[in-house]
Amino acid sequence: MTLFRHPVFAFPTVDDRQSRLVILLLTLLFLVTLTSCDSDFEGSSLQNEPPNTSLSVRDESLVDNLADDNRLLSTLRLSWSGDDPDGFVSGFDLRVFPATESPAGDAGWIFTTRNDSLLLLPLPSGESVANVIVEVRAVDNEGEKDPSPARSVFPIQNSPPTIRFSQFELPPDTTFPVISFAFVPDDPDGVQNLKSIGLSLNDSTSFVEIPPEFDFVTLVGDQNQVTTASEVDARLFLGRGVEATSLVVPGMLLDADNTFYIRTTDQADTTSTIERFTWRVKRNASDILYVNDYRLATNPVVQQYHLGVLEAFLPAGSPVDTWDISEPFTTGSSGTVPRSSALPPVAEPMLRLTLSLYRYIYWVSTSTTGNVGTDNMPFVAPAMAEFFGNGGKMLVHSPVNVPTVDTDFTDNAAVLLLPLSEPLVVPDSVRRLELGTGAPVTPTTIGTSLGLPPLESNRFFINLRPYRAVGANIEPLYTGAFRFRSASGGSGDWTDPTTVASISSDRRIALMALPLLNDLNSTENFTAPGESDPAGQLVVHALLRALDFPSR
Repeated sequence: MTLFRHPVFAFPTVDDRQSRLVILLLTLLFLVTLTSCDSDFEGSSLQNEPPNTSLSVRDESLVDNLADDNRLLSTLRLSWSGDDPDGFVSGFDLRVFPATESPAGDAGWIFTTRNDSLLLLPLPSGESVANVIVEVRAVDNEGEKDPSPARSVFPIQNSPPTIRFSQFELPPDTTFPVISFAFVPDDPDGVQNLKSIGLSLNDSTSFVEIPPEFDFVTLVGDQNQVTTASEVDARLFLGRGVEATSLVVPGMLLDADNTFYIRTTDQADTTSTIERFTWRVKRNASDILYVNDYRLATNPVVQQYHLGVLEAFLPAGSPVDTWDISEPFTTGSSGTVPRSSALPPVAEPMLRLTLSLYRYIYWVSTSTTGNVGTDNMPFVAPAMAEFFGNGGKMLVHSPVNVPTVDTDFTDNAAVLLLPLSEPLVVPDSVRRLELGTGAPVTPTTIGTSLGLPPLESNRFFINLRPYRAVGANIEPLYTGAFRFRSASGGSGDWTDPTTVASISSDRRIALMALPLLNDLNSTENFTAPGESDPAGQLVVHALLRALDFPSR
């Protein structure tokens, strides 16, 4: 066959066209012959056959095989399989129902592609035993279903659920109207058999029910009622994420002991035994909180002094709430003891919500920077964001101690909270620092502008340390005329750092590291030359004004 070539197409010649016509005629003749030969064959298409189903439990009824005291749990794992003679199994229909019931027609079937499942077999409400039927039927690729489903009867019994308080998160024995509880609900039949958890205050006959997936709740007394009522409703928050709800647990007693009850209920309406926890709720009657963190046995003297100075500044008759976190006590100013048991074991959310009840905090402590693990403030500080976010103001009286173990100062949340850069680490060449009797404590320019008076020491200090206070949000207020004693016996003026009081530039927190009172003889440690009022009162009142505490 000869072709004329074209850049894109190839065209056949006349001889080629004649050859193709012959081939076409022969093909038509063959097809006619083939059709006439097939005209005598007859038949029909095969019908689809249904699939077959098998359960892993071969016995159609276990009722007669198990004694009543050996019934199965209401939760069991079951598997099944299927085959199809002329196709494949695409899935299964499953249904579960009590033997006392008969589902009508195709009611109750649930389709699944799984070959097994953990089944929660239903018990009639209030019943502890039942016989439950499980049926499974295979479904093939054409939608045909096994007309004879695999079936078995399971004798089951319900086991009562349980619940217990989380022992490592029990709240302290006294709180303000904010308290969190952690608990552990369980069920021998599986936690999926739990229906709800019941909560109650001071009433073991009436419960507020919450979903069983929550194992942590927080109760907050209604703040519109706390100043006048002796009994208030408690708003209920769910989970550690403090999910707000419209639920209310009534009956929180103020300035009195309270008992919190918990129980859990399963799908058969069987309840666990009731667990209880008793503690005291202290009324919050003010937006000013005095924190007694002075962890020495002389703390009543110190508290009386500071409360007197504070109350002399506030409007007449202003209430002040007090929170005692001083116990257990140290055996000396440098001793360390465990963190106070008056604090919740977990700060979030109970501690955060408690502090957010207040607008002003006056904190007196023996140590805030000395030990991250045992001082109270490093634990409390991370929970104060909401307090400050709401415009809160805070005055702290505390020495600035060096941590008792080697650590990065930035790991201490109290150091990050307070208006200081870092505590002073005295070099090995220096045996001690001294602030002698009569030594001046001088206000800085900023301190003078805030009304802080010059001071003189009334006693000889050897354990008092200045600290470093530099940074964009730190303003030194007082410096002390410290001297040092060297390890070799020499002495001289200590020049850096010398800060003993400071305030944040945003005026939200101030630190006074000078102990204004001698707690052994109840005398003031400093005088304000030329002033008739006590030096401590002049200093504290100037700081309270700078922090915008309410004044008379």
